[in-house]
Amino acid sequence: MKPWVIDASVAVAWLIPEHQHPRCDEHYGRARGQAGLYHAPALWHWQVGQALLLACRSGRLPRAHYERGLELVAQAQVEIDPPPNLHRRSQVLRLAEAHQISYLDAAYLELVVRLNGTLLSREAALLAAARACGIAVEPF
Repeated sequence: MKPWVIDASVAVAWLIPEHQHPRCDEHYGRARGQAGLYHAPALWHWQVGQALLLACRSGRLPRAHYERGLELVAQAQVEIDPPPNLHRRSQVLRLAEAHQISYLDAAYLELVVRLNGTLLSREAALLAAARACGIAVEPF
């Protein structure tokens, strides 16, 4: 089975009710039960934490759910890619420029290209860039 690269938008759908999607929930169940299938760049935890913090600050999520959300994310067996070396950072920059996406989104793109995996995302620009690279995607 091809590896899945999961971006923060999918993890946020696990945690914030207004973003929930049944297929995202299915992937969460798989991620909890099967190691080695889901992957993310090192920035993933920071982006998920930021989304939870903003949801709490805006009143869309009770503060008590922030800690619980972090616990739920920790239960998912997402393999975090080690921080990139100079070569990979340069590759991320090239992908960001070539596809007119953010450097952060390009980090997910670089990982899914390198693993020859399938991208799970809710971000239209990232999905389009992955398709342009010949990468399988699962949009939500």
